[in-house]
Amino acid sequence: MNLSIEWLYAFAIIGGLIAAWRIWQNLQKLRQRQNDSWDARLIDQLRKRGSDPFKPHDVDFFLAFPSPDAAMQVENQLRAEGFDAEVRDAPDNGELRYVLHAHKSMKLTVPDMQELSRRLTDAATTRGGRYDGWSAKPVAITDSPLH
Repeated sequence: MNLSIEWLYAFAIIGGLIAAWRIWQNLQKLRQRQNDSWDARLIDQLRKRGSDPFKPHDVDFFLAFPSPDAAMQVENQLRAEGFDAEVRDAPDNGELRYVLHAHKSMKLTVPDMQELSRRLTDAATTRGGRYDGWSAKPVAITDSPLH
């Protein structure tokens, strides 16, 4: 009888660990979907405002970090990928006081922007920071023989 109670506890603990792991996995997927849909919505809003996503846009990316070293690591990574990037100390931001602003002229396709947002999110979170997203001004569709 005592052995069966021990097994019951063991199964309950294992079941609880599996449930916690599944919840964690689902939360990660939900966070990723929210980021993915945000990129798609932003590109859709630009299109609705008359922007041509197939023309290069000036895109600004925003990240924040707890230390200058973490911010500079990502800054160097982005510079190697052709971004203009600059780290600033913003004491009013609390713990994430080192702000990284990156800029690049690029075409806006949903899959590419989603992948870039994923990479920037990973780069920020592995260094204790946060990726705050991107913004771009519309680039008008011009009259051309193709339109």
